[in-house]
Amino acid sequence: MPVVRSFTRGQWEALGRRLEALPEKARDAQPVKVGDGVKFIRTQINAAREKGYTLHELIEQATQEGVDVSLNSLRYAMRRADGKGRIRRGGRDAARDPAAAPVRGRKSVKTDTARDNSLRTGPQQKGDGGVTRRGQQIQGFLGFPISPDTENL
Repeated sequence: MPVVRSFTRGQWEALGRRLEALPEKARDAQPVKVGDGVKFIRTQINAAREKGYTLHELIEQATQEGVDVSLNSLRYAMRRADGKGRIRRGGRDAARDPAAAPVRGRKSVKTDTARDNSLRTGPQQKGDGGVTRRGQQIQGFLGFPISPDTENL
């Protein structure tokens, strides 16, 4: 069974005072994620690509500067920087809310009364070219007689 850890209010306040007292790091020493770094130098990356350099060659240049990034990470970060990456729209709750979700696959409730009436009344065409009259039995797939229920349509 997991142990629930709790700390005193004084410990949290002491941590808060310690964090407030920390000196600011130099901007050059602050860690930056790959996606944010690509956003900073997106124009330089695009200019190098226009000069004919491939992503592999750009990764080699990054490695020489101490930036160890993979091809897929760079490619994905570039797509995100250009706004083409996979970005989740809305939160989880919005996606699960059936009232907010668009209805897909449902057909409109329009009815074509002329078409519906023509199917219900008059002679009906059989698959083999014969005509069946209303109330007449139809032979099913396995040879059993089927009487269509047209009374309660």
